[in-house]
Amino acid sequence: MTFEEHRDTNPEARFTDWLRDGAEPHWTRMTTHRFAHELGAGTLGDAVAARYLVQDYAFVNSFVALLGYAIAYAPSMPSKRQFAQFAAAVTADENDFFLRSFRELAVPEPVWKTPELGPVTRDFIDLLQSAGRSGSYAQALSVLCAAEWSYLTWAKACPPERPRQFWLSEWIELHAIPPFEAFVTWLREETDRVGASVDDETRRVMAANFRRMMELEEAFFDAAYE
Repeated sequence: MTFEEHRDTNPEARFTDWLRDGAEPHWTRMTTHRFAHELGAGTLGDAVAARYLVQDYAFVNSFVALLGYAIAYAPSMPSKRQFAQFAAAVTADENDFFLRSFRELAVPEPVWKTPELGPVTRDFIDLLQSAGRSGSYAQALSVLCAAEWSYLTWAKACPPERPRQFWLSEWIELHAIPPFEAFVTWLREETDRVGASVDDETRRVMAANFRRMMELEEAFFDAAYE
């Protein structure tokens, strides 16, 4: 179903609603995944958490690079500032979280510094790099929106009482705090704005990127148990 057809059936639907609906069932499977439930309940095993964090940290370099591309491609200074501020948070507070978590979980430095990448992590990095090299602001938005909106969704669904393990509680908080929610709100609005203005082929690519991201996000949670 094209975006126009989607709007015909639901005139109030946003472009990002269309992207999300096109990513089912992966969107729902990821945002309600066993991993997210166990994370919120504080029952996620340390080995599972460590495997997940090592692979996620390997993903961060390419993610920050994509934010750099988004800064370059963004059409206005206010948009560039949004991405720059978010990149600053990822490279500061989030990076500090990873390092403290690796110490507490006794992950050897060589393991997190030069990890053996899992297949899903490699696919993630390939998609991020492809979106970055595309020269397309729309493609960068579609990938970033899928990643950040889905993380906000599962994090907001976690119980208000946080786990005692800081590597669980802080990971939830990083994706549920008001500044992150405000960034995701803006990111959806920006993706809505761009999606409404591009041609059908660009929308098709954006939808394919969004769906692929959600397939990988679901598989990434699965892989933590393997």
